[in-house]
Amino acid sequence: MSELCLILGAACAARREVAEDLARFAWPDGVATEILVPGPGDGEGRSWSMEGAGARLPRDEGKAAILLSDGRRSQVDQLEALFRDAPAAGWTIRRIVTVVDLPLLHRRPALAPWFRACAHFSDAVVLADRHGVPNAWLSELQRGYADELGPCLQVLLPKSGGLPRPAEILEGDARRMSLVLDDLDAVDEMEFDEDNLPDEPFDLVRPTDPYFERDTTGRRVIHLPDIAGELAADAR
Repeated sequence: MSELCLILGAACAARREVAEDLARFAWPDGVATEILVPGPGDGEGRSWSMEGAGARLPRDEGKAAILLSDGRRSQVDQLEALFRDAPAAGWTIRRIVTVVDLPLLHRRPALAPWFRACAHFSDAVVLADRHGVPNAWLSELQRGYADELGPCLQVLLPKSGGLPRPAEILEGDARRMSLVLDDLDAVDEMEFDEDNLPDEPFDLVRPTDPYFERDTTGRRVIHLPDIAGELAADAR
C-alpha cells in the first residue's frame, strides 16, 4: 500500500501550496509523489471524489500522495469516508494536516469549532497568511491550540517562502488527538490485571470518535458550522 497524506481546511490557495511543498520535500529522495484533488480535478493530475457517503479514490500506482479535501464540504463527512474507503484503493493514511486560513478565521469567528474539528484529526496544523491578522489574536489562537491539541505539531507559515521543514511532518509517530486510525488492542487500553478486574461485564468495542457519533435520527451529535455557507457569507 502507498502512503497518503490528507490536507484538510477551508478552500484557500495556501492548501495547494502546502500540498506542493509536501510533495516535493517531505518524502525521501527517490520516492515518487502526486497530488490528488477533489473531482473533477484540474486537468493536471488525478482526482478523487465523494459519491454519496463514500469516497472514490484512484488506485494506488506505487506513489505517495497528498490528497486535498474538498474545502467547501464537511471535513468530518469526508474523513469518515476516506478512513473507510482509502485502504480498499491501496492507500494507507500516513499523516493528516489542517491548513488554517487565519484571515478567514479572524473574520468569521463562528468557524472556530469547524477548524478545531479538523485539528482534532490532524498530526500537524499549518497556520497560513499570518500577515492578515493581529499579532495578539494569533498568539491567543496558538496558545489555545497548544492546550487543546497536545502533541499535534503547529507550523506557522512565514510571510514569504514555503512550508518550513516539510519532512518534519512525516517524522516520528502520529501526533493526532483522534485514535480512530490507531491500531490499538481494546483489552490493553483498559489497563487492568488480575488484581484489578472489573466486577461488571464490559464492552470491548472501542468508542466512536466524538465527531463521528450520530443520534437516533442519524444526525451528528456534534454540530459544526456549514463551511459552504460561511464562505459564501464571507465573500459578500
